[in-house]
Formats: sequence, C-alpha cells, structure tokens
Amino acid sequence: MSEEAEALREHVAELEERVTELENRLDGTDNPAAGADLREFVESHNPSSHTERSLYIAYYLETNREQDEFTVDDVKAAYRECRVQPAGNMSDVLGRMEEREWLLRSGKEGQTQVWRLTAKALNTVEEGSKDGSE
Repeated sequence: MSEEAEALREHVAELEERVTELENRLDGTDNPAAGADLREFVESHNPSSHTERSLYIAYYLETNREQDEFTVDDVKAAYRECRVQPAGNMSDVLGRMEEREWLLRSGKEGQTQVWRLTAKALNTVEEGSKDGSE
C-alpha cells in the first residue's frame, strides 16, 4: 500500500473515531464506561441472535438508563456502543420481538415507530429464559 493510501486510511479511521465520540456525546453516552457496562450486560446473557441481543439492549436501556421507550435508532446506537454490527434490517428484528410479545408499539416520533418492552420481555430477562417461558 502506498504511503498516500496509508495516510488516507489513518485519516478516515481518526474521523470515524471522532464521529463516534460526537454521537456518544449527543446520545448521552460519552462516559466510556457506559458502553462497556452495556456490552458486558448484553454479553453476560450470551445472546444467540439479533432478536435476543436487542431484547437485552432494550432491557438495559429501560433499567439502567431510565429510557422506557425507544426507537430502532436507539437500538442501533446501542449496537455501536457494544461494538457489534447491527442486523441489516433492525426494523425486522424489532418486528420479531413484537411477534414474541416482547415489544409494544408506543406511538410515533414523526415517522419513526416508538417501542416499549412488555412485562413478558422483562420477565424473560429477569428469569433468564430466552423464549419467555419459565
């Protein structure tokens, strides 16, 4: 790789880091430990799918950040905090969560669907069951 290409690659990496830092400041997660805490919480449950990972993320947002309503963009931002690539279509993931009765539609912010965890979802996480049964 030429020196010029290497310099450009390094510059892009620095810019990506700066953008991530700015995004974290905007969404209130500029505390580096906050992302680590979220990541540790999610990984401690060993999710086997994006649906499960999103459940643990939503639970964390509600119980640790007092954010009882969220959008697909909130979940995507949490994926970034966890340093995990989100699913190609996160709306489909949230739709599967709704099918499992883990989410309720809670209105809209403009054109964006707002979601809320159900009691079944809360119990699923708290009781350690992945299918919502005991």
